[in-house]
This record gives sequence, C-alpha cells and structure tokens, in this order.
Amino acid sequence: MAGMVTTNSREINNMARKSFNDKMMARTVLPVIYVWIAASSAVVYTGITKPDVVLQNLDGFIALIAIIGGVALPALNTLLRTWEAEKTNQIADLPIQYDANRVEEGLEHEHIMHMEKEDNTHKVDMERNPTKKKTLKPKGE
Repeated sequence: MAGMVTTNSREINNMARKSFNDKMMARTVLPVIYVWIAASSAVVYTGITKPDVVLQNLDGFIALIAIIGGVALPALNTLLRTWEAEKTNQIADLPIQYDANRVEEGLEHEHIMHMEKEDNTHKVDMERNPTKKKTLKPKGE
C-alpha cells in the first residue's frame, strides 16, 4: 500500500452526490454538444463522400452548425475550463496528499513495530516463566 493514493468513503459519497448544476449540465448542455459534434461530423463526412450535395445546400449546413454551435461552443469552453481548474486543484493537492499518506504510513509502521516488540517481549517472558500467571489485584489491596 506504500505510495498508493486512497480515497475514503466520505470522498466517494461527495463525488457521488451531484449538484443542480451537474444535473443541468448532464441533461441539457451535454446533449447539445453531442448533437453539434454529430452534425458537424455528418457535414464533413457528406462533404468528403458527396461534395455536390454539400455545395448545393451549403447555406443550410452552415446555418445548422452555427445554430447548434451557438449554444454548444460556449458550453464546451466552460466544460473545458471547469475540467482544467479541477485537474489543476488535484495536481496542487498531490504533494499535501502524499505528505499526509507518508506520515500516516510512518505512524502505522511505528505502531506495528511497537506491537511486534510487545508481542515478542510477552513471548520471551512466557517462555522464561511458563507457570507465571499474571493476575490482577483488586485496587484496595
């Protein structure tokens, strides 16, 4: 587990919870972006395979791409800026996360070493004195 970045359940729950903006983006903007990409791709494909069809209806194709792109391009730009900011924050948090993981792993290693030492001491003590039983004395005595 050394060097591995872990995600706790609280982080997973926060990621699973979607805000109103996330839902709006998924239901309205993303479909528009997909339609725009599909329409643009269809025009390009048709222009390559049947150039005469595209040239005859060029104004209609341009209008179609422009109308859908009027909504899709700013939304796509916003999505890319948001994604870039999220990744920048994640990258900025990596050194802090690695430092915290290193400290936690160090403390865990120290605890394991202490427990093994105590266990070893107990085993050696029991081997030296097999009949010795530890009994708890009442507080009053």
